[in-house]
Amino acid sequence: MQLSKKNYSQLIIYFILLFLIGTQAALGQNKIKELQTNIDEIVKNVSCDVSVIVMSAEKFDLLYEYNHDSKMIPASITKIVTAGVALNKLGAGYQFKTVVYTDDNNLSDGVINGNIYLKGYGDPDFSTTDIESIAKQIAAFNVNSITGNIIYDESFLDDDYNSLAGYYQSDTDPKYWPYITALSLDKNKGNSDPAALCGNILSEELSILNIGFNGIVISGTTPKAAKEIGKVTRSISSVLTHMNKVSDNQSAITVFKVIGAELKGAPGTLEKGAEVVIEFLTTIGVDRKAFEILEGSGLTRYNYVTGPMYMQLMKYFYDDIKNFDIFYQSLAVSGVDGTLKSRMKGTEAETNVHAKTGTLNYVSSLSGYAISRDNELLMFYIVMNGFREKSDIYRKKQDLICDILCKFSRN
Repeated sequence: MQLSKKNYSQLIIYFILLFLIGTQAALGQNKIKELQTNIDEIVKNVSCDVSVIVMSAEKFDLLYEYNHDSKMIPASITKIVTAGVALNKLGAGYQFKTVVYTDDNNLSDGVINGNIYLKGYGDPDFSTTDIESIAKQIAAFNVNSITGNIIYDESFLDDDYNSLAGYYQSDTDPKYWPYITALSLDKNKGNSDPAALCGNILSEELSILNIGFNGIVISGTTPKAAKEIGKVTRSISSVLTHMNKVSDNQSAITVFKVIGAELKGAPGTLEKGAEVVIEFLTTIGVDRKAFEILEGSGLTRYNYVTGPMYMQLMKYFYDDIKNFDIFYQSLAVSGVDGTLKSRMKGTEAETNVHAKTGTLNYVSSLSGYAISRDNELLMFYIVMNGFREKSDIYRKKQDLICDILCKFSRN
């Protein structure tokens, strides 16, 4: 059979295309090998336990790994897990709230004949300014006096205010653990009983607004039939962004307990939060033996994680069109804000990395996303455990790896 000139030309073009595709694939493989060599030069000179894994968010192909299955202490990159589970289980529209109720059903006479109840639902960012807003909402009903008491209600979360502080031997010093309650105030810094302080400040604000109150401020629970007369809300996006960018432990543990309360019933506890985390991670395909998350901040040294777990979690949210933007934007940006504000400046990684940092004694970690020269989004996980030098040395090595990732091109 003789080929026509047309068929012959088409065959030549076909073989040329095959050659170009093969050449491009070989070039791509060479670029990946170069990436691996460059990261190896950094990783193999680190004098501690190291685990690293890098994958493409879209292709989900493995670009680099070093001890990727090792169980490591994560420190604050645990907050990535907390944020992810919160977004998935509570939803992007979830509002953290603090509500004031009354058991008086008739406010038209200007008198609250009964109590008012200030109930917290785990807003970690609740503030004195928010109490001022609630007082004004009460005054808007033209109330001039309250005959009963102000009852502050923190029953949405448990009364284990100190979480795992002092629970395990050789764990993070108890002084670093935040006070956790369903009714927080100004991050609970320096407050031995923030919920009670909320009630007392509300009393003062009502007095400023000329609302008579001669009762007492006391702890209690809100009756089911109580009527809502004021509320302050805060979006999940706002809470998670603050939590991740500045690495706020009080926010993270509170959110962890709120997840437990919403999914397993109040009061929220660490155990309930941990149950929800296990259910979520195993549902998206993570091996149960690959992690142990006891609390949501990363303060405990008894959390452990693995690289593949983080790859599956970050890939899941990359594919989650509804929630990815909130998840991604909650992370600190290299050279711009949060815990990465002063890192990677003057390198190709500056502004091109969205990630969560982690620091404990002898632990340094960084995990998130890096944008390559091809505009390809790469997922990375870098954890270093057991060093004795200053953690700055290890942060710089993490930054070097990020710079390599941002310089990477398959072409």
